Amino acid sequence: MTQRVLLWYRNDLRVADHEALHRAVGSGAQILPVYIDCCTPDRYELPGNPVIPGFRRKFRLESLRALDQQWRDWKSSLVVMTGDPAEVIPQLCAKYQINAVLLNAESSHDEARQYAQVAQQLQSANVACNVFHGAPLIHPDDLPFALRDLPDIFTQYRKIVEARLFVRACFPTPTAVQALPHTEALFEPHFPETIADVRSALPFHGGEPAGQARLHDYVWKSDQLRIYKETRNGLIGTDYSSKFSAWLAAGCISPRQVFHEVRRYESERVANDSTYWMIFELLWRDYFRLVMEKFGTALFSIDGISRRRTHRSWGRNAADFQAWVSGNTGNRFIDANMRELLLTGFMSNRGRQNVASYFVHELGLDWRLGAQYFEEALVDYDVYSNWGNWAYLAGVGNDPRENRRFNITRQADVYDPAGSYQKLWLD
Repeated sequence: MTQRVLLWYRNDLRVADHEALHRAVGSGAQILPVYIDCCTPDRYELPGNPVIPGFRRKFRLESLRALDQQWRDWKSSLVVMTGDPAEVIPQLCAKYQINAVLLNAESSHDEARQYAQVAQQLQSANVACNVFHGAPLIHPDDLPFALRDLPDIFTQYRKIVEARLFVRACFPTPTAVQALPHTEALFEPHFPETIADVRSALPFHGGEPAGQARLHDYVWKSDQLRIYKETRNGLIGTDYSSKFSAWLAAGCISPRQVFHEVRRYESERVANDSTYWMIFELLWRDYFRLVMEKFGTALFSIDGISRRRTHRSWGRNAADFQAWVSGNTGNRFIDANMRELLLTGFMSNRGRQNVASYFVHELGLDWRLGAQYFEEALVDYDVYSNWGNWAYLAGVGNDPRENRRFNITRQADVYDPAGSYQKLWLD
């Protein structure tokens, strides 16, 4: 009897550099590709029930539609179900006589909990569950230390890793796949009502083809990688930074793909501070993943992973929170950034640092509420980087300093000296 495997997609919505898919194809099994749309409960209730833009949902649905098209090219389609994975996956396994479930690992608490529940159900049904490491830049087996010895400060981590940096080659895109015929309804996404803003710095669509196109255009066609370090703190336009983050968050492209494209660029065009800085940012992204794996739900606690009590009273004032969300604080630089987020689902890295600092240090609000809002509003939301960065700015994360407070006026003068960005979003 031919082996039948269920390929469980989560935040890895691609077919290239996908280890679980690669192993499934290599086994000669018939493959049932599955994505489960499961809502996890909010960690904290946001004051005033703010309106949440639907751009991330739209980007995810576009990514699923693109993945579905990939599977249709292989004479199949993506099975998209809604519900609890611990219920849906065992039901599908029973219906299609599945022998094994294959998936790429996630380190976050919610995904790890879901997997544990699914694995428990599958064990009782004698269905094997095989997990691969398809998300990190550096494979866990190639790290020069055990997880328990992960340095608590990024610079220490970076120096150790850079001394012997090794990134495995990408897995090839399958040329032929044995798809398991199924009777589930074909995937037809319903897009939420979101209107694209012509000012958006992220006017792109979700999906692996769009992510690959952006990678090629940014690195090779426009040659923007050459000046990435000089432009990465920009505020207006599509090319001041790579904008890879949304596709990385959904797994439409992998960090290894970006890394090896940068290395090829360095070999064929130029290696400079900008190419190094792109890899530097990929290391930060990997580091936050490891931090959450090491500390677990501690990252969501009010004291973060700092192991020290914060000597302050964190507020939950609804009026202040709503003013921040809607871009009505009265600080033009902060308001411009928050309006951009509300209207596009995106904000620059420089903007995120400033609005987080303002939220924590000027408004005195509970940093976790800001992180929760970003979780719901950002197109490129990534649980590891989002919560790691917010904890960092709040002084309860991977930072030896407790008070990382930004001078907002000076930041606006440096990064928006003519006020062009503020005028774009406020006037």
